[in-house]
Amino acid sequence: MKRNLKRIPALVLALVLCACLLAGCGGSAAGGVASSAVAYDSMTSESAPMEMEMGMEPGDSAGTGWNDSSSALAADPSRKIIYTADLELESTQFEQAREDVMAALAQAGGYVQSSESGGNAERSSRWVYMSLRVPSEKYASFLSDAESAANLTWKSEGTEDVTAEYVDVEARLASLEAQRKRLEELRDQASTLEELLTIEEHLTDVQYRIESYTGQMRVLNDQIDYSTVNLRLDEVQVLTPKSDRFGDRVGEAFTGGWREFGEDLQDLIVGLVGGLPWLLVLAVVLAVGTVLWRKRPRRAKTPPRYDYPLKHTDDKPEPPKA
Repeated sequence: MKRNLKRIPALVLALVLCACLLAGCGGSAAGGVASSAVAYDSMTSESAPMEMEMGMEPGDSAGTGWNDSSSALAADPSRKIIYTADLELESTQFEQAREDVMAALAQAGGYVQSSESGGNAERSSRWVYMSLRVPSEKYASFLSDAESAANLTWKSEGTEDVTAEYVDVEARLASLEAQRKRLEELRDQASTLEELLTIEEHLTDVQYRIESYTGQMRVLNDQIDYSTVNLRLDEVQVLTPKSDRFGDRVGEAFTGGWREFGEDLQDLIVGLVGGLPWLLVLAVVLAVGTVLWRKRPRRAKTPPRYDYPLKHTDDKPEPPKA
């Protein structure tokens, strides 16, 4: 019994030591959790501008952020589309067709971006090429009105989806705006000249990037809001037939061949008439040259001189007589 009573203080002391050890471990574990939370908060706050610039929310991973944005982009019905079209028209009433196209453009609220023209009204060979900008909501109706203004010979349409590029530029601008605001706050709180110069340098770089992305956004908005239609109108004497039947094609080829022959013959006659002054000048030069050649002084003819060969003999001369 006495031995058991002697062991009680030792047991109590061991229990107290175990409790102290458990308390210490719990405190260190709690401290580790707290320090990890602080480190995570600091990492999140430091990586937030980068994630915002990439188009993700702070705290999202790279893969999760892009997947979320892609799913949201696919679910969004309002896509950013750029529409373009090329039209080739012809008409026997050139001025009227041109006025109808311009009236359709004015009704759609568009404008002429550039224009070129040429040809000759007397030969019915006038043409005009125009690059038109039309509001995207009136794009389809303007094409229909333009095709009705003259005979359509060729048409091509194209679309470009720039939704991803638009969202990317928009996210980068938002991130840069937040960085600029934060840098302006830090500039007001700077205590030394070195800190102020460093902040100003970063602020200048951010401002330059903001202006660059703002220019890209302005170009995208202009291309999205206004579609581009390249239109060419030619003046012709006979419209191109739209029928594909063999007989119609043969008849048009025969008629067109005679028409081209008549035009080429007219061009030949005009060319000859235009070259008459040169032909007259050349004829006068040849006539004067011929007269001068005939009137040139001529030398008197001399009789031919004949050289007769000397006779050779092998006979020796006779000696003189005494």
